[in-house]
Amino acid sequence: MALPNGRPDLDAIARAHGATGAVLPADAPAGPGPRLLELRGAPARPAELEALAAGLGESDLVLLWVRDRGEDTATLAAWRDAVWPLLHLGAIWTAGADGLRRTTLQGSESLAGAGGWEGAVLVGSRRSHVLAPDSTAQKFDANAKGWDGEPGTPGYGHFRWMRRLVARQAGRPEGAARSFRRILDFGSGAGWVGIEAALQNPGASLAAFDPSPAMVEIASANAKASGLADFTGRVGFGEDPPFPAEGEDPYDLVLSSGVISFSPDHEAWLDGLARTVAPGGTLVVGDIHGGSRGFQRRRRSKPLLPVRELSACTRDQVRAGLEARGFRFHRWFGYQLSRPVPELMHLDATRLGGVLARPLLGLNRLAAGADRLLGSPAQDLFDSWVMRLHRPS
Repeated sequence: MALPNGRPDLDAIARAHGATGAVLPADAPAGPGPRLLELRGAPARPAELEALAAGLGESDLVLLWVRDRGEDTATLAAWRDAVWPLLHLGAIWTAGADGLRRTTLQGSESLAGAGGWEGAVLVGSRRSHVLAPDSTAQKFDANAKGWDGEPGTPGYGHFRWMRRLVARQAGRPEGAARSFRRILDFGSGAGWVGIEAALQNPGASLAAFDPSPAMVEIASANAKASGLADFTGRVGFGEDPPFPAEGEDPYDLVLSSGVISFSPDHEAWLDGLARTVAPGGTLVVGDIHGGSRGFQRRRRSKPLLPVRELSACTRDQVRAGLEARGFRFHRWFGYQLSRPVPELMHLDATRLGGVLARPLLGLNRLAAGADRLLGSPAQDLFDSWVMRLHRPS
């Protein structure tokens, strides 16, 4: 995919990602078609980015030709940050002596085609398009089974422990009630956080929603297999949650784990979350911590990252947003130790047959418990956080 003048065949690269039509310059008037940014020198926010944003369609691709040090992953990672949050990068094309190579979040592959050009071509899309409802539902449907955990595998104990840990942060209701009666899993995935909370509150009803119809089906099956008789699942998004519907009451316990980082609009998502919690109710919310040492190392060294890693809020931002909506903060702490523990867990699952599963789970349990008891002074040692809040009556 090279032209006689030593330039990459940008039209062919764009077509390989589903685009049609010729690649247009960054400052082309508004209209459909992929766009090109040529990048030189030290990574910095490109001056053409504003003109690009004005003319770029919601689903149009952007090709960023990095002509200097295109083989250096740290340089490419810096260019990724320079075009964020307008663009999210999904692929890198390079040309070497052995031909073309395309790298995505799923891995790398060699492709037929001529090289003869220098640098790297980064393929990006609008962040808003990557996080759009249709894109999110399609991605979640495709990954639904893999996100349910697999009993018997080395990591399954850790998978269930994390969900049980989040659910247990609800504790007991404030006031005279001995247990929660109506529970909502806000962005449920496979449903395990809500299921664990319902099992701790016998007789409670459990509602759950997710953008993915496949995930809602899995959550329903998991609830039934866990012995929960009163379960209702719906398809929906946090910015406009399907619970409570008109005529339904809000919930005395709402849990949301690992969801806000998938939202294209954090303020709208927090508005939707707040609407679901009844006066006097309890809210447990958690997500990934992009500032952990492991995530920060990934950000410096890996040009391609899942959009949620770049989009994640800090726990301080979430707390401030919920306090502004009338919630009272109770406590928070970190869990899921950062680098090198996830790397050791992967090694254990893929090469060691699970011999480290129990020691690593024990280490994670001990560290999370210590962080909770000490008031969470070491958040950056953990890849995830969870907090509990209360909505005054």
